[in-house]
Amino acid sequence: MVERWRKETHCFNFREGECTITLKDIAILTDLPIDGDVVCVDSTPPPKVVANMSGWQHFIWTVTGLCPPEKGDHDADGHPPLSKGQVSITWLTAEIRCKHNPEFGGIPLTEESSERDKEIYARIYILGMIGGVFFPKKSNNLISNSWLKIILGSWDDMGNLSWASACLAQLYRSLCNASARAVKEIDGAMFIVQFWAWEHLQWIAPKVDPDKDWGPDHPLRHEAYGCR
Repeated sequence: MVERWRKETHCFNFREGECTITLKDIAILTDLPIDGDVVCVDSTPPPKVVANMSGWQHFIWTVTGLCPPEKGDHDADGHPPLSKGQVSITWLTAEIRCKHNPEFGGIPLTEESSERDKEIYARIYILGMIGGVFFPKKSNNLISNSWLKIILGSWDDMGNLSWASACLAQLYRSLCNASARAVKEIDGAMFIVQFWAWEHLQWIAPKVDPDKDWGPDHPLRHEAYGCR
C-alpha cells in the first residue's frame, strides 16, 4: 500500500484507478469524532516552577502523578523515561501498574478510590491511546510531551476535538514520508490502512464467517466498524 501511495495526490494508485482513505472512512472504522475544534498541540516547554524538577517533569507529575527521572533509569525497551521532550509510554504504564497492582504492593483501583486516582488512570490510558494507537511514532513507545497539554484539559474540551481529522492528517503525512525511496520505516495509525484495505480490496480481505450475525443484538454491533 505504501508503494502505491502518491504524495502528489494523496491517493493509492492502482491499475483500475486511484482511491484514498477519507475522513468518512476514519469515522466509520474508528468511531472517532469528526466535528469539533482542530487538534492543535503546543510544543513550548513549560516554565520551571519547582527547584528540583524541570518544567516537563513538573508538568508530567501534574497530569499523571508520576515524576520521570531525566537521567539514569531506562524502561523495558531501553529508552529513558524522559528525553528530548518525549515521555516513555512503557515507563508510564509500568509505573501505574505497580501503583495499582497488589502483586507489586500497589493499591487496586476500585469505585472507592479517590477521584484523583481515577482521573490519573484515565488520563494515562488516553495518553497511551494517543501515543500508541492513533499517533504512534516509529519507536512505538515514545510520545511527545506536547500531548500532555491537551490531556490536562477538561474532559469536555478533549471530547469536543475533531480527532478523526487529526488522525487522517497524520496518516497522510506518514504515508507521504514513507513513500520516499530511502525511507525504511513508517509511523502513524497503520491499522487504519489495514482495515481500509480489507474493506475495499476484496482480494486481500480476510474471509468473513457467513454464519456470523451482525444484527442489533451482537455485542459489537454498536462499536466502531473496525471492531469486526
